[in-house]
Amino acid sequence: MNQRTLLYLLIAFVLFFTVMQLIGVFLQRPAFEVVYYRSRMEYDYSGAATFTTTAGLFFKDASKQQQYLQNYRQSSLEQFKQYFAEVSKRLGRQIEVISMESTVTERSGILEVMEKAVLSNVAVVEQDVVDTSLKDVSINAVADSEIVVVIPEDAVVLSVEPTPVRTLDNQIYWKPTGSMTFPRVVFRKGEPR
Repeated sequence: MNQRTLLYLLIAFVLFFTVMQLIGVFLQRPAFEVVYYRSRMEYDYSGAATFTTTAGLFFKDASKQQQYLQNYRQSSLEQFKQYFAEVSKRLGRQIEVISMESTVTERSGILEVMEKAVLSNVAVVEQDVVDTSLKDVSINAVADSEIVVVIPEDAVVLSVEPTPVRTLDNQIYWKPTGSMTFPRVVFRKGEPR
């Protein structure tokens, strides 16, 4: 699988899939620069998760920004669902998009796109152990990126890959600057206190 394909995988999970595909299809090259990227993935014990992604996009041309906005509003949900249908086939399990909402705001010349999606069956649950692995899916990040996996507060972490930059209570942080495998956090419910 080439780097461009891997980049599209991350983008779909979190926002950029829609952005890059629309721009790639209509313009054959990005009309913007990704200034920052934040992804927060909150898992529960059922294998469901809420993915919240925020990206800051800088457009040199205001008309390209307007064209992007129009295309994004018309097809973002369908592109997102289509992406997860393809990922489901690759993983051998059905990931379902329960809901997705997005907002787009402009701040100081940066177009900020925020997507929040609720997904079921995105993590594997076997014998009460949750595994967030998405096999060979990788993340290609920009310089100012942060990936956070949040697990239930009473969870016990069994393993984490790749090595995070920090862990704070039930939140695990990565700050990738290039390609990174999708975070694999294996956890189970802890004993009552």
